[in-house]
Amino acid sequence: MKTILLNAVSIILVASCSFGTSKHEDISLPLNLPVTQPVSTVVVPPVIEITNIDEEFQKSLKPIWVNYFKEDYTDSRSLDIFVATNRKFKNKNFGCTNNQFGVDIDTSAHFGICKINVPKNHSTGQVTLTRDNRQSSHDFFKILNSKSLSEQSIIEILKKTKRTPLVFVHGFNVRFEDAVLRAAQITYDLKYQGPVVLFSWPAGAGDGFFDDKMITKTYESNLKNAKGSIEFFKSFLNNLKTNDLKINLVVHSMGHQVILPALKEFSEEEPVKAVINELILNAPDFEANEFIKLIENIKETSKRITLYCSYNDKAMVASESYNKTERLGACTFSENLDTINVSLIDAPTMGLGLGHSYYASRAILGDVFQVLLGIEAEKRMFIRKSEPNSTEKFYLRP
Repeated sequence: MKTILLNAVSIILVASCSFGTSKHEDISLPLNLPVTQPVSTVVVPPVIEITNIDEEFQKSLKPIWVNYFKEDYTDSRSLDIFVATNRKFKNKNFGCTNNQFGVDIDTSAHFGICKINVPKNHSTGQVTLTRDNRQSSHDFFKILNSKSLSEQSIIEILKKTKRTPLVFVHGFNVRFEDAVLRAAQITYDLKYQGPVVLFSWPAGAGDGFFDDKMITKTYESNLKNAKGSIEFFKSFLNNLKTNDLKINLVVHSMGHQVILPALKEFSEEEPVKAVINELILNAPDFEANEFIKLIENIKETSKRITLYCSYNDKAMVASESYNKTERLGACTFSENLDTINVSLIDAPTMGLGLGHSYYASRAILGDVFQVLLGIEAEKRMFIRKSEPNSTEKFYLRP
């Protein structure tokens, strides 16, 4: 009986499926599929195993670092510092000591190269010079050699390196020899991989016994020389632009009286072109309000502007008293630059206790190292944001 019922159901089902359908009638397809195309087969992608992101990142960076870090700074070594200066000759011969260049301004420019021994045992930011070649090269800075070059010869050498040159501009009351040694120290401590050019304008006290004690007189003469060096730097900048050379520019103190007006004039006279990769301003002895006005001009000349400033800089306090204006080095906010307050960084051995020469210290150079690698401020070590309505964007933590 059960078998008879199953057979009956099967007959009914077959009949119902074929009911009303002739062998010449098309069977409709779903509306969302074209009649002329077959239904696509769904392809399931293979399962990809997710690797460790940090390991993959390090693996990808390894060949980059190998190609980037060619210069070795783990031992004592001699460094070539290219020099551009408008200091007046003392004896008509190019050299790297104060015997060759003084503190007076010249109407012509001089160019050359200084070979400096930098000891591996020096403390970061410190320069101890010896003129006795019997002293250890691992403990003392030494001036090894010097050679006069033409400006174009230096330009051609810079181009051949295929690296971005770093141009260092010193500040107030820095004599020529000290400027050369400081440029070498910064190069070594930054492990800088490209060529370095010292732009030395006529700063420093005179050779008289009491000259170095007369700070106001020295300040006035240095300020006059700084303003008189603007055209010289602008000409140097134009030569770099003509030769398609882009630079990293590091400036200190009164050196901004040379650089910032020169950049303003350069931007007004030339079509807008970024000739500077990183523009790094350290403790600028420059009027804050004037800078806020001219930054609209100079911001297009560089990829990024970083300002290091401090509330504890006694040199800025003295400059504000003398000039009767607020100084940029005491911190000024602008959307167009990364203002980094370094007041929390204690460098008692630098700048004769003025808190003014922090730019050559370990903490600042550590941050500058990251700046030169192109890392944004928010991603760099020991950087924290400031509170709203502050005179800076960031603080560098000690």
